[in-house]
Amino acid sequence: MKIYPVIMCGGSGTRLWPVSTSRTPKQFVNLVSDTSLFRQTIARLAPGEDGLDLAAPIVISNARYLGLINDQLEADGISPLAILLEPCARNTAAVAALAADFVGRIDPEGLVLLLPSDHFIGNPGAFRQAVAEAAAIAAAGRIVTFGISPDRPETGFGYIKAGEQIAPSAHAVTAFREKPDHETALSYLADGTYSWNAGIFLFPADLMRTELETHAPDIMRGVKEALDRTDTDGTVHHIDEAAFSGVRSISIDYAVMEHTSQAAVFGPLSCAWSDVGTWPAVGDLQTSSGPVEPVLIDANNCTIHSGEGVLVAVIGVEDLVISAHDGAVLVMSKSRAQDVSRVIEALKGRGLAERY
Repeated sequence: MKIYPVIMCGGSGTRLWPVSTSRTPKQFVNLVSDTSLFRQTIARLAPGEDGLDLAAPIVISNARYLGLINDQLEADGISPLAILLEPCARNTAAVAALAADFVGRIDPEGLVLLLPSDHFIGNPGAFRQAVAEAAAIAAAGRIVTFGISPDRPETGFGYIKAGEQIAPSAHAVTAFREKPDHETALSYLADGTYSWNAGIFLFPADLMRTELETHAPDIMRGVKEALDRTDTDGTVHHIDEAAFSGVRSISIDYAVMEHTSQAAVFGPLSCAWSDVGTWPAVGDLQTSSGPVEPVLIDANNCTIHSGEGVLVAVIGVEDLVISAHDGAVLVMSKSRAQDVSRVIEALKGRGLAERY
């Protein structure tokens, strides 16, 4: 049974401003290594010697990023199976519906591996092995989500509570929990049955269509209509705006996963995963601070990222994020990493969001 990787890359990653912007979001920039997170995602889905039967990638993104997608695919010699361009953002339920319906039309027996393009996985081999093992569980009639073993009381992630064991590394899902407060996150860590929700799914295309038709029929109906009206140019599919813009915006977790009886969690997965969602997370992973190494004098536990030709000197501070890129500079305490979106709102209020 063939697995069709469907890569979601339409987000803007505003918490990593000023490097990640609506023009060049984090998945397309070199944040933690000399290649982008998007290119790393594509690379770990390439054919290998491990026998994992993966089709060429399907990319779902915002229409404005087509040039970035093509440039980075061409740089690595990748020919995608398809690029589906959304005319507007409609959250992950609509993306899952697009993935399921598109793959279902190609291969009714196919499995969909739906995954973000902006995550870091330090052990691709472990990830591919997990996908191979989870494929049998998905093929048996499950929507498999991948859980990450928590190592701290993280309040920025969703959690999955594992229930009855259904396979050596898989359990039925008892509950999905949204981002908790610190005390609740501590209790999840102590409980031992919770994992972080990585937002990676593996499912039979027809099963996801059925579950959407049951729990969110309006979304499935709107997406089918939008696909029926798609304007296709080679491998690029421009999703119909009139139909797609009417699709309800909701996450797949809320629309399906919290209601279905077919949810399973595989893991906890140990593959050196990070969602690279904040500047401190970038600092934990980055191998370079930028083209010019900063000057650090009595500076401790700082994350620094600078653009071409920019030298950053730091004296006598600690626990700061300093990012200088393309005419903009961010300086903040690491403890305020979740508040970068407030800068974006302030720029919008000044009419400067597209400039910076």
